[in-house]
Amino acid sequence: MNQIAPWKCLPVSVLTLGLPFAVLAQAPADSDSIAPITTTAQDPAATPAAPTPPPATTSTTPDPDMPVYELEAFAVNAGDDVGYTAVDSLAGGRINTPLKLTPSSVSSLTSVFIEDLGITTVRDALKWSPNVVPTDQSAGRRLGAPFQDWSFNYRSAGAGQQGGPGPTRNYFSFYQNADSYNVDRIEFLRGPNSIVFGLGTVGGTLAIYTKRAQLNRDFTTLTGILDSNGGARFELDTNQRLTEQLAVRVNAVADDFKGWQENDNGEFRAATVAFMYRPTARTSITFEAEYADRERTLFGTTIGDEVSGWDGQTNSATWGAAPTGGAVDATQPIQNAGGWGDWLTSYPVYIPGQDPQIQPWAGGFASNTSMPNGVKLNYAPHAGFYPEEVRFHDGTDWYSTDQIPVLPDDDWSYGSGVADTEYKDFTLTVEHKFNENFEGTVAVYRYEDNVTAKSYEPTDGAAIDINQQLPNGQPNPNYGKAFADFFLSQQDQSRTVTEARVQLNYRFGGTFMDKRWDQLFSASAAYKELEINAHQYLGFNVAPADMPDTSQWQQHLVWGRLYLDNPNQLIMPEQGVYYAQQPIGYWYDFDDTFKLKDFAFLSHTRLFDESLSILAGVRYDTYTEDILEYRRDDGMDRFSKQEGDGTTYSVGGIYYYKFLGLFANYSQNIQPPNPGSQPLLSGERPDPEEGSGHEFGVRISTEDHKYYLTITRYDTQSEGRLIENPVGLRGIWDRYNDATNPGAQSPIVAYSDTTSVDVKGWEFEMTANPTRNLRLQASYAKPTAEVVDYYPDSRAYFDANIDTWNAGVQNASSPQAAEDLQNQIDNVRDALDQAVPGAIVSGSVKYTASFFATYTFLDDQPLDGLSIGAGMSLTGRRYAGVYDGRTYWGDDVSTTDMVIAYETEIRNLPVRFALNIDNVFDRNDPIVTDYHYTYVDRSGDRIASGWYMQAPRTFKFTARVTF
Repeated sequence: MNQIAPWKCLPVSVLTLGLPFAVLAQAPADSDSIAPITTTAQDPAATPAAPTPPPATTSTTPDPDMPVYELEAFAVNAGDDVGYTAVDSLAGGRINTPLKLTPSSVSSLTSVFIEDLGITTVRDALKWSPNVVPTDQSAGRRLGAPFQDWSFNYRSAGAGQQGGPGPTRNYFSFYQNADSYNVDRIEFLRGPNSIVFGLGTVGGTLAIYTKRAQLNRDFTTLTGILDSNGGARFELDTNQRLTEQLAVRVNAVADDFKGWQENDNGEFRAATVAFMYRPTARTSITFEAEYADRERTLFGTTIGDEVSGWDGQTNSATWGAAPTGGAVDATQPIQNAGGWGDWLTSYPVYIPGQDPQIQPWAGGFASNTSMPNGVKLNYAPHAGFYPEEVRFHDGTDWYSTDQIPVLPDDDWSYGSGVADTEYKDFTLTVEHKFNENFEGTVAVYRYEDNVTAKSYEPTDGAAIDINQQLPNGQPNPNYGKAFADFFLSQQDQSRTVTEARVQLNYRFGGTFMDKRWDQLFSASAAYKELEINAHQYLGFNVAPADMPDTSQWQQHLVWGRLYLDNPNQLIMPEQGVYYAQQPIGYWYDFDDTFKLKDFAFLSHTRLFDESLSILAGVRYDTYTEDILEYRRDDGMDRFSKQEGDGTTYSVGGIYYYKFLGLFANYSQNIQPPNPGSQPLLSGERPDPEEGSGHEFGVRISTEDHKYYLTITRYDTQSEGRLIENPVGLRGIWDRYNDATNPGAQSPIVAYSDTTSVDVKGWEFEMTANPTRNLRLQASYAKPTAEVVDYYPDSRAYFDANIDTWNAGVQNASSPQAAEDLQNQIDNVRDALDQAVPGAIVSGSVKYTASFFATYTFLDDQPLDGLSIGAGMSLTGRRYAGVYDGRTYWGDDVSTTDMVIAYETEIRNLPVRFALNIDNVFDRNDPIVTDYHYTYVDRSGDRIASGWYMQAPRTFKFTARVTF
């Protein structure tokens, strides 16, 4: 592989920056007499008093008979956090380091903040952190996107293929949208800092800290939550000291989720058991094990219009008879309504309740859209959403939109998909202090998950069933109803992660110029093996082994049908449908094994009583990847193997004058292709993405933790960023074959191309506890992410084949086939026209901003125990595309949240009651995300074609008791 260019790398001597030889010479010879590095002592009298956090994370006075342990080098005690301000972090190379002394960009949401806002998942928390948004707003619950709800976009740089490297759990890989039931803190680490969090993107990654067993007290906390949508959630958190050296903590949750939209519901059951064992004052052993199962429905809320052309009379009187009536031109073969073309000669459709349930619908007819040439719009979310008239962007004729149907309700949905996620993990960690200067840790981690999604494919649109008879000649009970077809499928994805890590620290220090200095050197080695298996199963009306001609497997593919008067009917056929991998495949189907070894060396120098902190490191990674692909159209499985390595550097420092600090940081990253990534158009495996960049700014951090503020400017670059199927080249071949050779296979399967991006911007964040009553959190980020090199392979391929495709348009078997092919060519050309240097990175947002404040009445005030909090989060408009040389952005998103909480005692038991109100002002306008590729309004502007509905005002009541 190509390593990062040597001129981009820093010399290894940077590891001892700020540690002159003269200073080293002053280190005392007797290492046992040297005090270990400590953080500045906290003055209890100056510490603001936040209201009582959840007992599970509150530090209390330990039993005086208990021995004192100081084993926190490789773990963070989130109970030391003060209100909304985090104190320590593992972001400094997986070593417990004060955040104020860590020069890289880190944001934290503490357990107090998580509780005040009623946050139950990491996705809920994103809007309160600067410069982080979901990669897909509806991932994990939308038809067509049942996977990767854990994929997040940092600094608008993009997550990368297959969701990117994913978040971490105690700095180990964790491919889940973590639930808060066992979470002590959420951290957002931004920038290309491989020395901090391992391989990653130029944007950053996420870490959660789980709740640890405690040796200083016993407690049990029960929490119940009810919401205005009908959801119910119950949590258990109990910690018990079994001996003076052994404690166990159990966290469990049972969540029956109910969304505000129809058919949006699910269940989540999970439990975590954590042990803490300290056999000696120098040794700590921790063990955590978790099991979880989540099931939820998948549904859609936008659906294409193929009904507006029906006049209410045109019909096919007997099965297969040509439609008659006044709007014959606005009809289509029924398999076209399913989206696959009229060359299908069988088109078996499964309809619940029909007898027989599967019949061949090829030869039937359906309505079409009233818009010209079958170029459809979506159902409108409300009346007046579309302009009264539209035209093609390159045409002159105007067309009315008054026949475009409107969704019946804001909460309307359709679909019968179900996704089930099961995962388990365990972590075993041993930490030992050999002496006051030398310490080490060994950790092993195992993670397994399996995600199964059924009936999750989206539909191409809704049409009217105009057949008065069923295919078997019986009367059609659904004549005149709108329906949506989708092919029946099931996809299984599983991940298995095995990780092992060894890390050794050596500390020493002394005085220089009458000021304290401390030095830490750390060396680590780690091994990670990631196995990903992904298999697609399609429904057939005959067993694949019995198919007379496997090259015509599409003819036996079973489609499911929903009539929209019952849009959420479950379609899970048990009889007559054979789920199997397609005989000749090109879907998501592979087994992948990725093995990584890394070696890292870190130096942390603290000078002048911690006024100056310098953190520097180097890391060497080597990896192998073995992938077996089953998705080739020629029926041949393909095995490929790739090896690579890379060296990355990081160096940063921060200098404080009292509470005011100035910091700068330079870092690099590499990101090998994620398992399951598509090959290049040439068939070769891609090289790793390489990134680098710097950031600098101002940081304010007071000793009493009342104030923490950071203003950051960052400038980063990434080369070799992989994009999967960036333009619809395969779609062109599919339409070409429809027009010239029906049933033929595309020469293109799934593929990757590359980009290079520049990611720059500003970030501001602040947490404050200015008085004992008040705690605040605020953030703002302004990213700019631009592409500087765009899809070189796709451009060359398009230019090499455009003459062939144009000939297909001229020689197409029908005018409709020619139109479909031309539209697909135009779509790809338009996508390539947008992909020019300086174009915005897909998924970019204009800004993110948030503010939340909570005021608590204390014991000496009239409403003691009462807390009132309120705030707003905003996400600026998301980039939608470039049309006719103009950049289009979606809508901004804003929500206002509020909490009213009361803490008291009932029969000497601490209790807390809280009412959280999300979207206080009930903003429920559609959030526009996309614009139509061809239609414009009277001003020449593209019209909106994609959106989602924001959740309306929701009330959530929480009751908690501790004993």
